[in-house]
Amino acid sequence: MNRLTQSLQQCREQRRLLLVGFLPAGWPERAQHESSVAAAFDAGIDALEIAVPNPPLLMDGPLLRRAAAVTSREVTDAADALTLAARGRADRRCPLIALFYRHAAEELGLSQLLDVCVEAGADAVLMPEHPFAEQLQIAEKARARGLEQVLFLHLEDDLPLLTATGLDRPVIYMQSADLQTGGPFDADKARERLGELREALGGRDAFVLVGFGVHGAEEVGELADSSADGVIVGTALTRAAEGGTAPLVDLVTTMLPALARPCASSGV
Repeated sequence: MNRLTQSLQQCREQRRLLLVGFLPAGWPERAQHESSVAAAFDAGIDALEIAVPNPPLLMDGPLLRRAAAVTSREVTDAADALTLAARGRADRRCPLIALFYRHAAEELGLSQLLDVCVEAGADAVLMPEHPFAEQLQIAEKARARGLEQVLFLHLEDDLPLLTATGLDRPVIYMQSADLQTGGPFDADKARERLGELREALGGRDAFVLVGFGVHGAEEVGELADSSADGVIVGTALTRAAEGGTAPLVDLVTTMLPALARPCASSGV
């Protein structure tokens, strides 16, 4: 079992949500990035999503667009970005998710992209700009290399593609209601989308991570009794890291109690 899915399974058994953080590579500056990664894991983050150099996207809010520019300045390429992040984790069992937008992915090509991830010690890939059908095709190739493909699901029309695939226990990044990072969190809409996803799966197992708008303990707590398996904290962690390791550690620490499930439900 892949390290990311191992961590997800362990969190299920412990009846708590998996906490995934997001940091753009080289943010807020190269010299500080490695210590930010180390501080995040030491504070209790379960996995980190690391964005490799790529032009800013429309879906990103102002902070992440600025961070993307820093990444392009501070690191040379995807291999440099992932190697830098991997050096920050004291324990290789701490999963790293490599985030590739389409521009960065097409620069490398799929085969070289997977090679870079394996060589740098990443555990999973996330390619949110790729159509869902392409992500499903990549998933099998990623697993053949020991990597997990985190499937980015934001369109209801993609649910039939998911149900038709034979992919066993996929990891799904389910976008909440917000269409731009850093915006407000809509707990009711997130629960509604989780229900639609679980219904579409028809009892088949999947690990589901919820992101967009998760800023801290309040939003995490809203999902603790849902069918989510984990949460992704992006803009808030990026903002905290800009102030140094102390604000980053404070943010992670305040979220940890909210990860516990209030009952014995498994989330599936």
